[in-house]
Amino acid sequence: MFVVAVANQKGGVAKTTTCLSLAAGLAQTGRRVLAVDLDPQANLGIGAGLDHDGVAPALYEVLTQGVRLEEAAQRPTQKGLETLSIVHAGARLAQAEGELLGRPGFDELLKNTLRTSAASWDLAVLDCPPSLGPLTINALGSADLVVVPVQCEFFSARGVVKLLEVVELVRERRNRDLQVRLVPTLYDQRNAIQKAVLAQLRAELGADVSDTVIGIDTKIREAQAKGIPIGLYAPKARAAEAYAELSREVLTLAWSRAQREAARGEAA
Repeated sequence: MFVVAVANQKGGVAKTTTCLSLAAGLAQTGRRVLAVDLDPQANLGIGAGLDHDGVAPALYEVLTQGVRLEEAAQRPTQKGLETLSIVHAGARLAQAEGELLGRPGFDELLKNTLRTSAASWDLAVLDCPPSLGPLTINALGSADLVVVPVQCEFFSARGVVKLLEVVELVRERRNRDLQVRLVPTLYDQRNAIQKAVLAQLRAELGADVSDTVIGIDTKIREAQAKGIPIGLYAPKARAAEAYAELSREVLTLAWSRAQREAARGEAA
């Protein structure tokens, strides 16, 4: 299972939209995809038309009671998403950090949980909370790739620096092969400041900045109101085509990772 964490501690950068659109885009290629909502705001499933009120078991029960992901996963009803499963955050997820923080091995709890269910899905996409707390650290420790939605504005770009510092610490301590892709979101190509910020990000971070740029698109808001991922609601919209391109980029990275691991196995 190739695991993607979608993370940014700053809110309002289209993090959950990116997570859902990526998960749906991957599922539309026929891959078995698990989307996991680690954000206590619990908007991920709503964006796919699922009602999260009173849903149990959810991620809280997975993390605190040992419930398997397969038992907590729900399937959207939209045609085209037959291979997508979603695990809701659950109403009590905000309690989980406090309850589990002192337990031995808490920082690898999610990683071990995903490993147990690795045969059930081809890819997992994790919607991290807008913070750098224990749940986000768990996700980064579990992931092969962290996708960082970043708005091309001054304060948003500065905030990414802190996240990248945390990513480097995670690499040093528990996940040395963690890859990074910054994905510009809510991009307005008419805005000179946003153009300058994007150019600076590319100059400083090079290949870690995705070639895919998600522009402002009113169709996204319409899709959210309908509870339908943008790729199904308006597949010809600019944002839908951009997220489809991001899905292809992630699949390429997943294939490359599989090739490297196969080569290591042969060398051993």
